[in-house]
Amino acid sequence: MSATTYSSIWIAIFTLLAGVYWPDVRGLAFIALAFIGLLHLAVLVYEQIASPAFYEKMSPEEFEHYCAAVLRQRKWHARVTPPGADQGVDIVADKRGLRIVLQCKKYSKPVGNYAVQEIVAGIAHENAQRGVVVTNSDYTAGARRLAASNDVLLLHHSQLGKIDRLLRKPVELPVWLTGLWR
Repeated sequence: MSATTYSSIWIAIFTLLAGVYWPDVRGLAFIALAFIGLLHLAVLVYEQIASPAFYEKMSPEEFEHYCAAVLRQRKWHARVTPPGADQGVDIVADKRGLRIVLQCKKYSKPVGNYAVQEIVAGIAHENAQRGVVVTNSDYTAGARRLAASNDVLLLHHSQLGKIDRLLRKPVELPVWLTGLWR
């Protein structure tokens, strides 16, 4: 069940209890609890409406703007670079003295080494501390190895909202890829 369903059930139960106990002080308490549930439901609905939405048919440029919007929602100062003159960087984002550069790839197939190579060059070009490649797809084993050796973070777009926590973790290869490394 979703959070909005739980909030709706909360509101219904406490409204019914308020009706049963109305002339009593308990009725007022139940009305207050129902009102708290209503406020929670309003916040949940607002978050659903105000949050950037991903959809499969968006263009690569729209995907870049979607990724920047997710970063802004997480309090990053993110700007999308102009197409063509981006030197392999689609987004430059700053937060609390940390600068990251992102390469956004909306692909139907796994993203390969080239995107990682571009973002490694972009780190130097934009004087960034970290590089991130974001996709709606997956990554090849070669891209994962290259990213691990260059401290580049590879993300699926659904992980972008957790970027602050993910940037603190060191880049590690999955166990099944470590044998391919040697």
